[in-house]
Amino acid sequence: MGKKYCCVPLCHNTSDSVDENGNKIIMRRFPIGEKRRTIRAQWIARVKTVRANLKVNDNTRICSQHFKEPYNELSVPTVFPSKPLKPQVTRRPLVRHDLNCSNDNEKNVTCDEHSVMHCEDEVHNVTTESDNGENINPQQSEKICLQHASTQAGEPKVKDMKDSSVESKLPFMSYEDIMHDDNKIRFYTGFLSSTMFWLFFSTLMKHGADRLSYWEGNSRSLGEKTYHVNNSAKPGRQRKLRPVDEFLMVTMRLRQGMLQEHLADLFRVSLSSVSRIMNTWINFIYDHCKSLVCWPTREQILCNLPQAFQDYPDVRIILDCTEFYTEKPSSLSAQWATWSEYKHSNTFKVLIGVAPNGLVTFVSRLWGGNTSDRHITMHDSLLPKLSAGDVIMADKGFTVEDLLPADVGLNIPPRIPGHRQMTTHEFFQTQGIASARIVVEMKMEQIKNYRILNGTLPLSEAHLAEQMVFICTALTNLLPPLLT
Repeated sequence: MGKKYCCVPLCHNTSDSVDENGNKIIMRRFPIGEKRRTIRAQWIARVKTVRANLKVNDNTRICSQHFKEPYNELSVPTVFPSKPLKPQVTRRPLVRHDLNCSNDNEKNVTCDEHSVMHCEDEVHNVTTESDNGENINPQQSEKICLQHASTQAGEPKVKDMKDSSVESKLPFMSYEDIMHDDNKIRFYTGFLSSTMFWLFFSTLMKHGADRLSYWEGNSRSLGEKTYHVNNSAKPGRQRKLRPVDEFLMVTMRLRQGMLQEHLADLFRVSLSSVSRIMNTWINFIYDHCKSLVCWPTREQILCNLPQAFQDYPDVRIILDCTEFYTEKPSSLSAQWATWSEYKHSNTFKVLIGVAPNGLVTFVSRLWGGNTSDRHITMHDSLLPKLSAGDVIMADKGFTVEDLLPADVGLNIPPRIPGHRQMTTHEFFQTQGIASARIVVEMKMEQIKNYRILNGTLPLSEAHLAEQMVFICTALTNLLPPLLT
């Protein structure tokens, strides 16, 4: 038989322990049998007052120290150790003083006799005349006396007290804060330098950026305004932000993907003002960014043909589709239209074409993620732009051979059946096309550096999604060429 332990918490007695008198401590088994069922229940109830998780079995014991009287068949344990009390933290004594409001007020208002007499002497000395020979009126004399009395009482002068709310400066950002730092300009806006930022903004100003009709809803914002026709001043209260700051806000939203609540705090305007600015400026910039995405002639492409395309001089455009995540719509039909099996999420899809040097020359409309590449190529305005002798380079997933005119070629990697290996010719053909087609992948990476597209587009801005994708794509044409 091994050593037995008492089941009562904080009791360290065992079957080998002895009491203070040297008597051996006996470990009592819980009563068993039908006749002692009531006594057993009393034992368990008493022990559970100090040990709620008690589970009684054949090895459970309780020592004789917990019985007040000599043990017999009807004995019930009643002596249990109490938990140690927490040490009391002594507090310093509180000293209470009687408040004599009348005496304190008298002390604050009236100075001692010496201070008053000294004040009267000073007033009498300046009665006098100031340093400039001008007479001082009684009100000025009284003011001097009060200032002297407050100084004697140790109170600060009124002129030294300042409102902290006036001194504090809330977070605010303007164009002047970053105009001298090209790294900040590149980080917040995506433009390479402040010069490029200002030239782009100046172009927008020439097209009426300072005379915008801000979006207020379909019922109030559509239609031509009177001050647009008469060339008169824009009516209404003056806007809090300048046009350059509003343009900075929009570029920060596109480049860094900042939430509208963040921009409202940063520029100290309301959330509704940020929403109106976004709706107005994004549509305005979209209309004036279309000239950045142009369709170059074949001669222009040959004059800027990179080294990687020397073996493919007839390539006019390199095509690829990319997708941008969006929030899950509530409509079932919208969920089906935007569901992408490739991304396993709800997405928007766009077809982008670039020239051999990386210049974006074609941007399609925005489609749902469920739309195929073939459908976008068929129903968008790409095919009418092609001329005889042009060649399209794309991935092998573009099965559009039957859609192209007879004099337009398609250069894609060879499709290899699964039952055979790639031949040597097919291997080098695939390698050459892949090394040249990488330029469109590099352009996709540049476009998704605008974090508004790299994240999840909110459904509250779904009506601006196509404009934002086009603006971000068009602004990448202001960057240096990807291939030379």
